[in-house]
Amino acid sequence: MRPTLRLGTIAASVGLLATVLTAAPATTSAAPAPLAQKATVKTGFALFSTGVGSVLTGGQLPAGSNGTAFTMIGCTVRAGIAKSNFVEETTIPGIGTLSGLRTRLWTEKKGDVVSSYATHSVAEIVIAESSMGTLTIEGVRSMSRAYHDGTQFKMQTETQVAKIVMKPAAGPEQVLEIPKPGQPLVVPGMARIAVGNEVTQKITDGVRVAVDALDIKVIPSDTRTRIAHTATRIQKGAPFGTFRGFSAGVQARALEDNAKVGRTPLSLMPCKGTKGQVKNKAIAQVNLGDQAVVRGLDSEQMGRQRPGFATAYELGHVAKVNIGDGQLVIDGITGKANVTRTGTTLTRNAEGTTIGSIRANGQTYAFPATGVLQIPGIAKLEEAVVHHIKNGISVIALRITLLDGTGAVIDLGIAETQIRKG
Repeated sequence: MRPTLRLGTIAASVGLLATVLTAAPATTSAAPAPLAQKATVKTGFALFSTGVGSVLTGGQLPAGSNGTAFTMIGCTVRAGIAKSNFVEETTIPGIGTLSGLRTRLWTEKKGDVVSSYATHSVAEIVIAESSMGTLTIEGVRSMSRAYHDGTQFKMQTETQVAKIVMKPAAGPEQVLEIPKPGQPLVVPGMARIAVGNEVTQKITDGVRVAVDALDIKVIPSDTRTRIAHTATRIQKGAPFGTFRGFSAGVQARALEDNAKVGRTPLSLMPCKGTKGQVKNKAIAQVNLGDQAVVRGLDSEQMGRQRPGFATAYELGHVAKVNIGDGQLVIDGITGKANVTRTGTTLTRNAEGTTIGSIRANGQTYAFPATGVLQIPGIAKLEEAVVHHIKNGISVIALRITLLDGTGAVIDLGIAETQIRKG
């Protein structure tokens, strides 16, 4: 059996970190295969895991090149959850061809040990061919595990690479040495291959761990790729359920020059809430190209729970938006998404969602009963765009569609909240 070099196997607990470099048979694995379970089991922990085949930075970044074989267990308090994704083959310009990409995620409880696992494997990577030949990497794998052993939180990572082969344009193929931590393999004119980065971190009430099997820079395209990325997290203190949500002051799309503005300033609800604390972010001003200026942006959130009860809200606020250098000015825009779960009963509403004054070309406007206001030649305004979603509610306080021919859409006062029972 061909040996596999296992890189950077790590077992860590909070305050303790040990690193081992070993050689092992290709069939050896630190992580057990996820077992099929008839039913999930509730734990006292919030569990998260994710895996993806490739993450690109720099150089040639074609649309859709990131996120190969991506999957995620976003947040759960239950053991026995399993997800997977598989991609037979994908070609990424500037990199080459990746084959046999597989992500496997699962949560597990054995005795007092509660674990969140993530593994990703890539059967073969063929670096884009050049006049020098072809560079192939086989048997790439990473594993991340965050767990509680009944006494303390611990972390574990593992990366493996089976073989790296250079096939020259002329002559026999060459098996190259697998890189070691801090000692990358450089194939002149083709690629720089290094052991991937690993992160082990203590977080509030738990730990998180992440690892990339390899970090590859393709020299001709100047494209850097992290291969076989996995990450897991475990936190204690989710006695009733889990939270999801976000809030922001503004989001815009289809602006001039096809520009976009993502959710700003973005707050993301922690999986188990904020322990009743109000968290907020603020930014003074955002310019939406030459079309609009948004001032006084805030996002705010709170989530708390106890056995049998959970409540949360997300809030997005904008003090003022100025469109067309004073053509349209709107003040005091707030969107709020409120959710409470008591036992099996869910209540949700948008109370606290408000819009202040609306002025266009010196004239004051108010919304009609339809909730849609047309200001000829300037914009269409929609108030309180509210949707009931699974386990929660989504709110946009004000949606503005510009009538200047661009079709730009500006959302203001954005909030979404969900509470899932554990």
